[in-house]
Amino acid sequence: MSFLEKAKELANQAKGKAEHLAERAGPSAVKGLDAAKSSLDKATGGKYHDKIENVSHKVEGIIKREHHPDGQPPKGPEAPGDKGPEDTGGTTEPPKTP
Repeated sequence: MSFLEKAKELANQAKGKAEHLAERAGPSAVKGLDAAKSSLDKATGGKYHDKIENVSHKVEGIIKREHHPDGQPPKGPEAPGDKGPEDTGGTTEPPKTP
């Protein structure tokens, strides 16, 4: 067995283990995302609630996409959308301080 063949075999083994670990970590990642979302919303007094929700849905979509067999997020009403800049409230300007 050549060096390249051995490297490919080891890479495939590592990929399989990584996929398994990522599947197991998915639910924990979503829980952590929810906790962070709640803490951030509370810390900002709800001022950025919509933006926090939009980012949270996008991240959750990425997490779920990685676990879907064809690499695409599930379709349907509860599937998070990726609508682009208009999702962030239409502006990317930093908040104004009083």
